[in-house]
Amino acid sequence: MLPGCGSSGSSSTTPSNVAVSVEPGSASLFLGQTRQFQATVTGATDQSVRWMVNNVPQGNGSVGTITASGLYTAPVDLPSPASVTVVAVSNANSQASASAGVNLMDDTVVSVSPGTVSLATGGAQVFTAGVTGTGNPDSAVTWSVNGIAGGNTTVGTIAANGANTAVYTAPATPPSPATVIVRATSVADAAKFGSASVTITCSSANTIAPSAVSLALGQTQSFAATFCLAPGTAITWDVNGTAGGSAVVGTIVTASANMALYTAPADLPSTDPVTIHATGTLAAGGTATASAMVTVTGTVSVSVSPGSATVSVSQRKSFTANVASTSDTAVRWTVNGVPNGSTVVGQVCLSGSNPCAAPAGPASGSVDFLAPAAVPATNPVTLVATSRADASKSGNAIVAISGPAGPLSVEISPPYAFVARSTGTLSTRQFFASVTGTSNQSVTWGVQSGVAGQGCQGAACGSVDANGLYAAPAAAPSPNAISIVATSQADPTKSATGTIAVTSGPLIDLILPSSVLAGAVISFPLTVQGMNFVAGSGSNASVILLNGMARGTSCPAATSCSTALNPSDVQTAGTIIVQVQNPGAPESLSNPVPFVIAPFVATEDVISLSVGQPAATGKDIVVVEPTTAAASAAINVDFIGLLTGGNNCGVQGSPLSVTRPSAGTATVRICVHGNGLDPTFTYAFTGPGGGDIGIAASPVTGVFPNTIELDLQIASTTLPGVRTLFITTLNHDRAAATGMLEVK
Repeated sequence: MLPGCGSSGSSSTTPSNVAVSVEPGSASLFLGQTRQFQATVTGATDQSVRWMVNNVPQGNGSVGTITASGLYTAPVDLPSPASVTVVAVSNANSQASASAGVNLMDDTVVSVSPGTVSLATGGAQVFTAGVTGTGNPDSAVTWSVNGIAGGNTTVGTIAANGANTAVYTAPATPPSPATVIVRATSVADAAKFGSASVTITCSSANTIAPSAVSLALGQTQSFAATFCLAPGTAITWDVNGTAGGSAVVGTIVTASANMALYTAPADLPSTDPVTIHATGTLAAGGTATASAMVTVTGTVSVSVSPGSATVSVSQRKSFTANVASTSDTAVRWTVNGVPNGSTVVGQVCLSGSNPCAAPAGPASGSVDFLAPAAVPATNPVTLVATSRADASKSGNAIVAISGPAGPLSVEISPPYAFVARSTGTLSTRQFFASVTGTSNQSVTWGVQSGVAGQGCQGAACGSVDANGLYAAPAAAPSPNAISIVATSQADPTKSATGTIAVTSGPLIDLILPSSVLAGAVISFPLTVQGMNFVAGSGSNASVILLNGMARGTSCPAATSCSTALNPSDVQTAGTIIVQVQNPGAPESLSNPVPFVIAPFVATEDVISLSVGQPAATGKDIVVVEPTTAAASAAINVDFIGLLTGGNNCGVQGSPLSVTRPSAGTATVRICVHGNGLDPTFTYAFTGPGGGDIGIAASPVTGVFPNTIELDLQIASTTLPGVRTLFITTLNHDRAAATGMLEVK
């Protein structure tokens, strides 16, 4: 007999003469009640059975559960259909089974108290539901208003706040009709419910809350209005009589039927406090207005960075106004009280303007301070930034004007730039020159090829005017590098050079890596990024030149080309000039970019700081890019774990704890997973007693890919503490995984 097909006292016999019977053969139970069933097995020495309800082993919460001894417990919620089948299956022969039908009943009654309530608009009432019934039915209920689960803003909302209690909140305006039905529906039987009626009445007051508040610039405040509105009407809001407000007095927007959100202006208003009005059409006729006062306060703070500086005569220095506690970060600048300064005390200039152009009004961000041509009688001068949002708040910087000092030198900015080629309209880029060691700031501007003996000549290099404004040529030269030269008129032997590349030709913007330690032992990729390369490989595509020699190159896109650097290329410290050459007649060269090979220094230094000596000086720190800089994934560690039972890697969080032996040494096998790991690399743990843990690396198979084995020699003398794992590749690249191991 198949499971689930039995009847009262039924049994089943199989070819092996095993039969099962269940008593009683049927039962009727209320929700949550229990009934003991008894199974009898004949034809086998094994009398045990396994029980199922509706083919679910031991049943579940939906159809009821049954124990191994046959005690069935009805569910607390009425299923559909309201009958289930209890089945006993012989453990001696799974083809032998018997079943009994169970009819599930409930006489659940739901009540709600209080049963009748009168509630003002916006008011709240707690309702309690009572659930009774034979057995142990589910006592939970769901709440609705006028048949809407949880209600809504029209009929009011209801939300449970306890096992059988809920809070009903009346709507802001009476619904139509004004009486709503709050219903609690049994979870045990959705056909059973209790209800209460709520009549919504108007609140007599026409008010707005809060009635008075202080608010900082740009901050927000919600306001709630209480009106007995006519059906279908809405509350309108204004600030100082302007519907919705304005940027000057603040804005207000409707958030719900009776609420609005006011946002204070970014600048202090001329009329303070401001008045918020809420106006509504009353159900009884006519209109009503409620008002609230908002005092807008300024918590603005202004600072100027740097707070002090020394600027040589006729030199520039950038200053930044930092404005807090307002979205309006604009400031007005003065020097010794003079708006935007003067040629006597120094001038405030728009950043990058040449000649100096003063801000037309309040402005955000940074400005240039241009020192006067001579030291002023009042020195230092005071540079002040005053907030537009709150004119009572300002910050200042003290600027000392110094005369010519030291040897004459010239600087140019930017030192490197890109510019589009000129077409019908000139394409330009502004350069600036500063001269120190003299009050004569005049320079002579010139332009020439960026690579001696190659590239452009004359007008093909573009032009630069007397103010340093460079105009690009119609086509990029080859090589694509143009020098902009600023020569001091006070000392023509002193000059500075900036380099610019035209974006219509091949152009290198970035190389990865841009530097490496000398002595690499394995090849690594060099990637050149830029624009206007010819994608592909071979003679019809761009090729990378190293010191003028073509290398095997692949260009997957017009913005990227790659080649390989071999150990022989980087054995000794020096510089390799990298260029990209495009095919054509003639071939075109990009701007040259240096690839730096830094000397490999194996020694390490330690910077020790203390309370008495919190700073260290005279320490040169050289950082080069790893040879993996051009790869898609850098060397790193994902996780660490113990290696046990052959090659079983236990994934554990860091730090991984190991315990020192009481005497002698012990070997701890661990597995390390990450990107680019190789057993040929050098691995070391630092921390307390650095170097007191021996490490042997080896490959490991049968576990996660990219996993290696580290055999640690832990001694009784190994100091306790948390260690960092350092990884050094064959090319001297280093990576660190912090807090990987803890010795206990």
